[in-house]
Amino acid sequence: MTLLNRYKIQNKSFIKAILKKINFFVVFLLLFSLILYFWFPAANIYAETNYRIVPSNQIDTVATSAIIQDYNSGKIFWEKNPDKLMYPASTTKIITAIIAIENIKDLNQKVKISKNASGSNNSRISFKKGDEITLMDLLKAALIESTNNAAVALAEYVSGDVEDFVGLMNRKAKEIGALNTKFENANGLDSNFPSHKTTARDLLKITSYCLKNDVFREIVSLKKTNIHINNKEIELNNTNTLLDYDYIKGVKTGYTDNAGYCLITYSNKNGTELISVVLNSSSYGRNYDSLRLINWVYDNFINKKIIDSKYPVARAAAKNNYSSAYFDLYPEKDFNLLINNSEDKIFYNYIIQDNISFPIETGISYGKMVIYVNEDKVEEINLISKDSIKSPVMIQEISKTNELNQLRVPLILIISFYFLIFTIIIVKNFVKPKLNY
Repeated sequence: MTLLNRYKIQNKSFIKAILKKINFFVVFLLLFSLILYFWFPAANIYAETNYRIVPSNQIDTVATSAIIQDYNSGKIFWEKNPDKLMYPASTTKIITAIIAIENIKDLNQKVKISKNASGSNNSRISFKKGDEITLMDLLKAALIESTNNAAVALAEYVSGDVEDFVGLMNRKAKEIGALNTKFENANGLDSNFPSHKTTARDLLKITSYCLKNDVFREIVSLKKTNIHINNKEIELNNTNTLLDYDYIKGVKTGYTDNAGYCLITYSNKNGTELISVVLNSSSYGRNYDSLRLINWVYDNFINKKIIDSKYPVARAAAKNNYSSAYFDLYPEKDFNLLINNSEDKIFYNYIIQDNISFPIETGISYGKMVIYVNEDKVEEINLISKDSIKSPVMIQEISKTNELNQLRVPLILIISFYFLIFTIIIVKNFVKPKLNY
């Protein structure tokens, strides 16, 4: 075989090897590009939707009446017969406690138990006439161990007798906005009080009011504590067993034959505070109902920054006698909202002033934006200028959308990878194969 033929054969083998490698690299690059391209958006989508999504129409309770609300915004997430008149049982004691706290100057003062406030009255702790106890310990006994006669003793101390105190209770309920509520006693026992009724929505309002008080909030969060009667120490264990969960912070249980099992719950997880009320549930159902509602909200709703005041959301036109120009409008404040990840739709309506004249001043409102969730208006925010403009100027704007920001990293990686591979291929093509003579 001549040297020339041998060179041609080896050169053809080299070319075939190169082509084979190129085919391999092409397939590899295509797969690598697809993975890079789809990985980044997929990671973002996963991060935003990693929730146990359950539609609201699939939620139900054992309880006849129930409601759950965001403590800070007042947003109602779910409700069932919220305005049905119900027996509240010992959840009554929360309004007894808040009236006592607001009307007693010294909670460390000792008082003597009257004959009317003595006995057990269907409670674990019994009082004897003449027993000495502080007003603070009476509050703890009423709210933690749900001692019925502790509520009677508090009512007698504040108003002289229970009947006058009930008048305070009903006035306070109306003041809070619990307009469908009628109390007839201070502890919630209803065998002889058929009109002692309220609603889940009213109890929600009362609870929200009570939680604004630090003394009330601290007491209802205690799993256990000690009180003293005649200097004898007695341990109290909270009837609210949901306090075993670290995000449950109170509030009050209740039970009578007429009322069934009732529970008002306050929870706080990652800064999202909720109040739930369940009335006329079962012994097992009141905890199950409360946890299901609370966890459903935490799993399905996200506290999202809807508006970021650092970024412009609209443009306005300003003019003088000679020319006109556009300038950016920014939201006056940030706005966060708890929204249902699967169901809520957010809409914006921009209302911009007409006939704006120069100069443009910093911090002045030139319009407003209205935010709607589904069909409900939730917020109205002023739109301001962050620039002071005396006269029209030429402005060049570079738009950076979220989509471009998401694509930038994978595109740079893909281009760099292609450049590297093809550089290697080109370099190899310039290297002559070693000939065997």
